[in-house]
Amino acid sequence: MASEHGAGLEQDITRLISSVECDMTVQTGILKQYAKLHDAVKAFLEEKAKNTHDKQEVERLQEELSNKNKKLSFEMENLRGMNQLLERENQQLSVKNEKLSHENKELTLKLKEKHVETVALKRGSIVLSGHTQGVQTRSMFNRKVQECIEDGGANNESKEELFDQVLSNRIIAEDCKKRRELFEIRKKLIQVFGDIDHCRQNIRIKMMGEINCKPFFDASLSEHPIDIAKDEAVKNCSAWQQKIKDPFWHPYKRITEDGPSEEVLNDEDETLKKLKACGEGIYEAVTEALKEMDEYNRSGRTTVPELWNYKEGRQATVLECIEYLGKRVKEQSCKKRKNNPPSI
Repeated sequence: MASEHGAGLEQDITRLISSVECDMTVQTGILKQYAKLHDAVKAFLEEKAKNTHDKQEVERLQEELSNKNKKLSFEMENLRGMNQLLERENQQLSVKNEKLSHENKELTLKLKEKHVETVALKRGSIVLSGHTQGVQTRSMFNRKVQECIEDGGANNESKEELFDQVLSNRIIAEDCKKRRELFEIRKKLIQVFGDIDHCRQNIRIKMMGEINCKPFFDASLSEHPIDIAKDEAVKNCSAWQQKIKDPFWHPYKRITEDGPSEEVLNDEDETLKKLKACGEGIYEAVTEALKEMDEYNRSGRTTVPELWNYKEGRQATVLECIEYLGKRVKEQSCKKRKNNPPSI
């Protein structure tokens, strides 16, 4: 009985061991599958992370490329503006060259006439002495000069004989010297008038290229109280002042009619259309300042002081300025004598 019980127990233990081994085998297979699955998930996550990083890098590169394209577009726009500015300056230089060429021809003709007169005087063909022969009239003088010109042509005198280069150089040098002196005089007068309080005088300093703010104030006054109108006028006027200082804004078109080409305002310019909608007074004030800016300081785009005759609306002459200063000195002298009468 005991032996049977021992044999049965041994069989149970054997079955249990076999069952445990079977379970271990199954668990080992499951562990292997789990390990494979774990490796696959890990590889997937790593690949996903890599793809995310690559995507972020691509987005960063795309953003960087977009920024560079914007910067390049801005630089290209600036280059186009500079090219347009250079083209306008070249056109203006061409017009100036044509004008200088015309003036040079006129000066050459005057120099030839001057030289012929000098040659005639040296030859004794024209007698200007009034001591023994009397005073010769101007018509006789002109006839003698014409005779010298015809005589020079008949004798096939060379151009070198009719046109003294030394004489022409001397006249040109004297003309340049006078122009420089006149420029320095005007420059000094501008300094003097800048220190004088003469806001009600006809002749005073005008800043060329500066917009007159009064039309802006008049327009604002019709819509706002006086204090607000002043602020609005100053604000709007300053905005347009900055606009005409922009070297890339050039609302002109070039036309050619029976002579050299010239620039006129382009009515199709969008900014000018907006300006015209603000009113005729504001439009005239801004366009006048724009023309002054182009005339006096096209490249620098800043206002320039000028002596101005406000009564006649033009540049004041040096003589007018000197006469005005003389009048002021005389008035001051009279006041001084009146306030300090001489003692008896």
